[in-house]
Amino acid sequence: MNKYRSAALVLAACAVGVSAAACSSGSSSTSSSAATSPAATSPAASSQAISSSPPPTTGPAIAGRTLTVKGSLGSFPVPASAKVAENMAGGQSVVLVFGSVVPADVSRFYATELPKAGYSVTTNSMLSKGGDNGAYIVFSGHGFKGTIDSLDQFPGMSVAGIGDKNVTTIIFAPTT
Repeated sequence: MNKYRSAALVLAACAVGVSAAACSSGSSSTSSSAATSPAATSPAASSQAISSSPPPTTGPAIAGRTLTVKGSLGSFPVPASAKVAENMAGGQSVVLVFGSVVPADVSRFYATELPKAGYSVTTNSMLSKGGDNGAYIVFSGHGFKGTIDSLDQFPGMSVAGIGDKNVTTIIFAPTT
């Protein structure tokens, strides 16, 4: 395994943590008020609450491009300015990691581009904990289900080629 794959696996593990926080915060694409995660308020967790809000809906359109994805997925839309650090398949699953796009723009981009590409979006929320912000998106289609986790800060880890700011991880798994 090379150094990039190690970074992608670490990011995927962190994405699971963000996903779990988003799930426990009750976030959804229809959420209109802030929610607090029970895990975030437990004695073992941080004293800062995780809040959730709908994705931003205003601003100029975000240009995109189609990326050829490893494995059997074929292709997938990414923001044009995304700097792809990892595109790997393992078994039937696929992991994409890119940087250079702020979480709010990731959320806005995928709110329009996933449906255009034939995917259904079930969750698209912005999360905030302290000064850290992120986007959490759940989608399915074309025989896959996936999550998109985008973080504005990735402290303690620098991903080769993209650093530790505005890191997005997309994980696809077959629905069968």
